[in-house]
Amino acid sequence: MVELHFFWHAFFKIKSKSKTILIDPVLSFKAPSKDFDCMLDCTVKEDDLKNITMILITHEHFDHFDKELVERIAKENKACVVAHQNILQELEKSIPKAFLHPITIGEKISLRGVEIEVIPAHHPQSFYPVGYIINIDGKSIYHAGDTALIDSMAKLKADVALLPIGGYETMDCVDALRVVKIMKPGIAIPMHYNTFKMIQQDPKEFKQKIEKSISKTRVVILNPGKKIRF
Repeated sequence: MVELHFFWHAFFKIKSKSKTILIDPVLSFKAPSKDFDCMLDCTVKEDDLKNITMILITHEHFDHFDKELVERIAKENKACVVAHQNILQELEKSIPKAFLHPITIGEKISLRGVEIEVIPAHHPQSFYPVGYIINIDGKSIYHAGDTALIDSMAKLKADVALLPIGGYETMDCVDALRVVKIMKPGIAIPMHYNTFKMIQQDPKEFKQKIEKSISKTRVVILNPGKKIRF
């Protein structure tokens, strides 16, 4: 049994019997403009940040990489940080090198008993955007990061797909639906929407579009703070 806990935006926790993984943890940030005034509260509590095995970061943008938070979690838990080298360079002075694991697109790694595949993402505004497929306790979870729809997604397989639907520099509901149709995950969970005004979307529209299609994928809408087990 794997537990998936949604906190905010693209911030998730994956928990198995012996491993706990955070993806894109963010608690606070300095908004680059008023357009990015936050409309959605992060529900994470201190207890949620304990016994962390690993932190995965998809890219360097402020709403996906909270440097101070990553440093604190890594130090307190001796957690491994997985990211592209340009992100890890910002952490080298505060986190021992042994806990920093650089990745490249297409790479498959086994780290602390977890299998991770690094997936390409199309997000030109980022220096090196990626997604991840995490294989843990016989289950696979795809976190797409910030990305538009790309052809290579047709080759991806995962039990659960975490997909952006915001539509501003990422997929919208229509493109996320296309991903579901070609990937055919057992469960699809929308993310990266309604945090800022330019990414306001109705996740029920995404759910309804899939339910009306021939897809057998089950859509689960997780409000901040909610969990799903599978």
